[in-house]
Amino acid sequence: MSRERIFNLPGVITALISVLVAIELAVDLFPQSLGAGMMAYFSFIPARLSFLIAPNAVFKELADLDVDADELASLLNSAKYAWWTPLTYAFLHANWTHLGVNSLTLAAFGAPVARRLGTARFLVFFAATAIGGAFAHLMTHPFDLGPVVGASAAISGAMGAIVRFAFERGEALGEGRHDGADEIPAPHDTASLKRVFSNQRATFFLLTWLAANVLFGQLPPSPGSVGVIAWEAHIGGFMVGLLLFGWFDRAKGDPPR
Repeated sequence: MSRERIFNLPGVITALISVLVAIELAVDLFPQSLGAGMMAYFSFIPARLSFLIAPNAVFKELADLDVDADELASLLNSAKYAWWTPLTYAFLHANWTHLGVNSLTLAAFGAPVARRLGTARFLVFFAATAIGGAFAHLMTHPFDLGPVVGASAAISGAMGAIVRFAFERGEALGEGRHDGADEIPAPHDTASLKRVFSNQRATFFLLTWLAANVLFGQLPPSPGSVGVIAWEAHIGGFMVGLLLFGWFDRAKGDPPR
């Protein structure tokens, strides 16, 4: 007699959470210098990437802000590592609480998207939404020296993807659910986006999510928290997931990969 698993997560979600936990363990257990080095070289620092794109503009801006010389030197020395940080930052977290919250939300919102896309497409989707979140933060804070870490932008991308299919008739959050609803792909055209805004439930979820992120982004950090919420990155990841989901969604009858 087979038993139903308590946590019936797709393998790719379990693997991602395991990788995030392993990285956080490494940061904690490695000598402090190595842990700090991982955070320094793999976190996303907008000014560092901006320096590679427009060094003169960064020099001028940071000079006007009277940035400490040692901090500026550190920026210049590590700028060559900045190209991959719009992705690698998603695998780092500020602390165990940050990781715990993101792991729970990845399990909740990433699982239905992973089941729909399959392993390979979900991993590419995860990367694309993480990068989209980083560049949204870069556009709004191009000279910021504060590091950004966490998988929240990619998780927000999964939430954006859910808006594209979960509220359709026959789906988990829609009306008239029926067996095999996860196998109904969203149309690969602009009509599916039009239906999002014609569906009251989907529109309510979308607007409420956007408003909540903007609101929480304006609030001061709570006691014990590390830094402010990078709400622009969340919105960037969400919009990538919402707008580009059709590019990742498999065609009808195409098995998950």
